Amino acid sequence: MKQEEYGEVINDKETYEEIAELLLVDKPVLIGWTDQEGTHLDILFVLNPMIFGSNIQGGLRQRDLFVGIMRLGIFGFEINDDDTHYNYIGEKLGMGNDVTAQKLAELINGVKKEIKKLYEKVP
Repeated sequence: MKQEEYGEVINDKETYEEIAELLLVDKPVLIGWTDQEGTHLDILFVLNPMIFGSNIQGGLRQRDLFVGIMRLGIFGFEINDDDTHYNYIGEKLGMGNDVTAQKLAELINGVKKEIKKLYEKVP
């Protein structure tokens, strides 16, 4: 994964690809990420979680990309929509709509795009 000089994961095609590849082999991914504007977030990505109970709220589906941010929030985002607006992402993850939400949307949308590419390669 692409990292800056302090070892924090940063937005980059290499980062998106590696996260997507790990998720597709059923590996949850936890990263220490920076928006390169002074904010650090610990972010957990999960794809295809085991779901129990018949009443999952918010219209979430097992095939969504689940993103959790330590001490903030968690939500599932539809894989096929790789242009989710940062306001929506910020709202769902309890962050607001600042520059960090914009950079986070780049990360999430980049990972979703790479997952879609990998899904297309599967026969």
